[in-house]
Amino acid sequence: MIKDFDKLKQQLSELSEVVNKFESEAVQLRIVELVLGQRTADVQGFSEGGVNDFITGPGMMHVVRNAARAGRRRTTTDSAKGAVAALNELLESDFFDEPRTIGDIVARCQDIFGTRYKSNAFSGPLSRHARTGLLNREKNTDGKFVYLKPEAA
Repeated sequence: MIKDFDKLKQQLSELSEVVNKFESEAVQLRIVELVLGQRTADVQGFSEGGVNDFITGPGMMHVVRNAARAGRRRTTTDSAKGAVAALNELLESDFFDEPRTIGDIVARCQDIFGTRYKSNAFSGPLSRHARTGLLNREKNTDGKFVYLKPEAA
């Protein structure tokens, strides 16, 4: 068990008023880590079952952290395609039979998939496809890069 538990409980009670002013649980947890001088999950007695339970009564901190969720990213819905998946789908179609700018790609993806993409979401994958020879990259008369499928030899 934690040494001087009653003293720690009193300190946490006093600290909870300040910590609860922050809406983000991550910020609350970081403040507690800084005050305690260590990660709260490492504090003996506070990580049983993967839950740090500082909720013991009114006025206490509202920090509950489930270790099973720690480090997990929020997943997108199945209906939302990532920029790379959308680009790969366009590659499989005849879309790149004609030269296309990034603006054309963004507009086409919005029309087909109903999702708004930023042009910089495509710049890296397009550059990679141009390097690997999956697409050709040229400058058009306006000085913008256009992408098209290489001609079959």
